[in-house]
Amino acid sequence: MIESSQKKDLSQISLTGVRSLILFGLLLKSPMSLEEIKNAFISFNIMEGSNSYDIIRIDINTLRSIGCKISRADKRTDNKYVLLSHPFNISITDEEISVLKRALTKIKQGADINVLSTYDELFKKISEHLQDSQMSEILLGLCPLKNYDISLVEKLKSAYKTKKILKLEYKAPNFKKTLEKEVIINSVIMKNDKLYLYGIDKNSKDSVTLNIKRILKIISQSDNDGSIQSTPVKVKFFLKDFGISGLDDNEKIISGNFDEGFIIEGEYYNNFLATQRILSFGINCTVLEPETFKNNIISILKKMRDIYNG
Repeated sequence: MIESSQKKDLSQISLTGVRSLILFGLLLKSPMSLEEIKNAFISFNIMEGSNSYDIIRIDINTLRSIGCKISRADKRTDNKYVLLSHPFNISITDEEISVLKRALTKIKQGADINVLSTYDELFKKISEHLQDSQMSEILLGLCPLKNYDISLVEKLKSAYKTKKILKLEYKAPNFKKTLEKEVIINSVIMKNDKLYLYGIDKNSKDSVTLNIKRILKIISQSDNDGSIQSTPVKVKFFLKDFGISGLDDNEKIISGNFDEGFIIEGEYYNNFLATQRILSFGINCTVLEPETFKNNIISILKKMRDIYNG
């Protein structure tokens, strides 16, 4: 961290400041004994092995003098110093929480696993340093992955990065028994506050969308040779009104205007997602092509009409 030649040029006051900052960071992570602190200081090249523990005691008192509450190292703390509190805690207001909530609602819709994990870790880290324990709990409640098994999420992140083939134990809807599926993972994305795995079934070669909550476990992983690729579903449709949310990144305007409406072309991962998206537009949307997709939408609407009309 600090080269020997540089360290000689530093004044004692500078070294005390550097050690105090590093000590603060160490105690933030976990309680530490004098020996553990000294070993850390030596590894950072800010202390010699021959130096006395008194130097560390001075550094601890330096932190206490600026408002840090640090316990004594005795039997009650397993002979370790514990950082009880410090003056650098973060404050957050109800209004700021509200802004964060609105922003996150927008961000996480369609976000992939990497973005979601970043915000999840950020909110957890901030919550650790909030002065108000109630606000800390509220912030933790905003974590986008709070309802998911983090160990499973980490495995999916790793597999997503390398596009692995996953052998999964999966509890599909309307099936009493669990299924084993081999899926080439393409992405893990949040839609409507639910996390989905988008991939290709290795056996059928069909695109699949799996609810992460229904994945019971990952049985094994294997490399993908790239021979199996997904084919997106392209749909052309007329749309009168985008609504507040607007168009997605995978949708583009071909022609039209706000007064008369627009011709849109969307590219979707599979038929299921394409159908969901088209139906979300309601009466403002008319499918133009392909014909088979158009007929399927008409069939779904007729079934829905029959159900609601009794």
